[in-house]
Amino acid sequence: MVLFIAYYWWFGWSMVTAAIPVAAVICLSSIALNHFNISTISRIWLTLLVPVITLSVSLYSKNIYYKTQEELDYFTFRFLMLASCVFPAIFFSFREKKFLFLTSAASLLILLAFDPLHELFNVPYRSLGALYGEDALNETNYAFTNVVIVITYGIMMGAVFFLKWTSESSEEKASLLIEELHKMNVAQAEKNSEIEAQNQEIVAQTENLNLSQYRLKEAYDLIAEQKEMLLQQNQNLSSELVDTNRDLSATNNELIKHNNELRQFSYTVSHNLRGPVASLLGLLSLVDRESLTAENAEIYTHFVTSVKRLDGIISDLSKIIDIRQDIFHIRQRINLKTEVEEILHGFKKDIDAYQIVIKTDFHACPEIYSVRPMVHSILYNLISNAIKYRTPASRSEIEISSAIDENYLIRVKDNGLGIDLKKHNNNLFKLYKRFHHHTEGKGLGLYLVKLQAEALGGNVEVESEINRHTTFTVFLGQPQNVQQQILYEEPYAKIFFDATINAIGAKWYGPVSGEQYRSAFLKCLEFVKAYSTPNYIADISDQGHIAPEDQQWMFREIMPEAAQYGLKRIATIKSGTNDAAVKQYLKGIHENLLKLGVRQENFSTLNEAMDWIQLENEKHRSV
Repeated sequence: MVLFIAYYWWFGWSMVTAAIPVAAVICLSSIALNHFNISTISRIWLTLLVPVITLSVSLYSKNIYYKTQEELDYFTFRFLMLASCVFPAIFFSFREKKFLFLTSAASLLILLAFDPLHELFNVPYRSLGALYGEDALNETNYAFTNVVIVITYGIMMGAVFFLKWTSESSEEKASLLIEELHKMNVAQAEKNSEIEAQNQEIVAQTENLNLSQYRLKEAYDLIAEQKEMLLQQNQNLSSELVDTNRDLSATNNELIKHNNELRQFSYTVSHNLRGPVASLLGLLSLVDRESLTAENAEIYTHFVTSVKRLDGIISDLSKIIDIRQDIFHIRQRINLKTEVEEILHGFKKDIDAYQIVIKTDFHACPEIYSVRPMVHSILYNLISNAIKYRTPASRSEIEISSAIDENYLIRVKDNGLGIDLKKHNNNLFKLYKRFHHHTEGKGLGLYLVKLQAEALGGNVEVESEINRHTTFTVFLGQPQNVQQQILYEEPYAKIFFDATINAIGAKWYGPVSGEQYRSAFLKCLEFVKAYSTPNYIADISDQGHIAPEDQQWMFREIMPEAAQYGLKRIATIKSGTNDAAVKQYLKGIHENLLKLGVRQENFSTLNEAMDWIQLENEKHRSV
């Protein structure tokens, strides 16, 4: 539009003036091409259209207005064509090298073809000589303008290409920076999500702690009431009993004070409180009830009941806290048949008395890897409930089975009283909830089952119909690694448990001092006692020399006690035993173990030691 107005203002109406809007309309056809998603053709079209139209208008106007043409006509059109040569650099990027250079070359060829085409159409520049004579620019000078235009083209395109290269490089760097920033934002968002999840976990733990604190406060209030009643009604009890009660009150106050520190709280419940309560129960058993008055005997009965109730609450809280603190984390190989038989043996009196039929099926999953005390507790509570809540209307049957898919599955089914799930479903696994009051119970069993199953990476499902049946299905997570479960790790030694072969292992990183040697062996003995493992692997390849007094200490203090707790065999790993001190050390180990009835073999690698223990385990099972 600007070009049309300027040309019209300057030269008036002419064929060229009319051609300008026509050319503009033709150029707008690229919009239609873009609409049909053929932008590449649109850009090529627009790049070549302008110089071609300009050249065509130049040729046509010189033929029509031959006698009125001016010398400037040979330069204005060429300048327009020169300016249009930048279109390829505008419309194409360096990533489209083929189109960029082809359209640039085409624009240059059209520019260079200006004079040859005018010559071809009989309107060359020299024809101006016939019209204007000497006033026209001579052909030599005119030819030099072609050189100037080519140089101008080179400078202009070089500058444009350099500017475009700089711009695209900056854009690419900016794009990379934006992408990196996006990745950082995503990573930050993930970290924020993790922090949020941790915060939610902390909130949940705080709620559990508050619940425990509330239960403890209730117990404390109850004790305070009973103590006040005892003090008001009987001032004649022995001073020893009163002092013990005062100690109990002080201990409870200390427990409440440290309630927010969960680890200290667990330790206090397990040790500081259990001792005084046990002492109090012992002292109460020494009281001569026959010598008490009727009034004092009643008070005595209330006191004993309260203390026993306190002892039960402390025991329950200790179990719950131990589970939530995840103090059990080592997975062992558990033979379900053996575990269930051990539990059933404890209930043999009730099973025989009520003629309960027990059916077991562990063929689908005879063994699992999990925390033995928790699995034992889960099975014990479910079997205990099945026996306790039997129905007198029919002969009791209990079915215990196992299976495996993504998780371990343990099912305990009975044909007893059943549970009204519509009524009690929301309270089924809550603490101290009972659904049958004609039998003894504290309402803790199912709560512990659920808590322990969740601690083992699983959950509990229940199906029940009143007076027909109840089925508990316990899902337990399968552990990822049961071979290298770290029990203890220091720069000088690592102690691990291998559940596949039921072995404690120690890897030494020497040389070690006498204090380090004794500290690690005390830990090994502690774990042998805790897990009752008959196998021990000692990798002493990097242990270094051990002082004779430390060796004798180990022979005297560690080996006999380990053998007493069931240690049967030791695999020693030591490659290259040419060192005289090491040979003497191994000889001492072998001789002392031989006296204790513990078998010991030397190996070069851990795999050899594990294979030997596996073979010995299989021999022992087949006997």
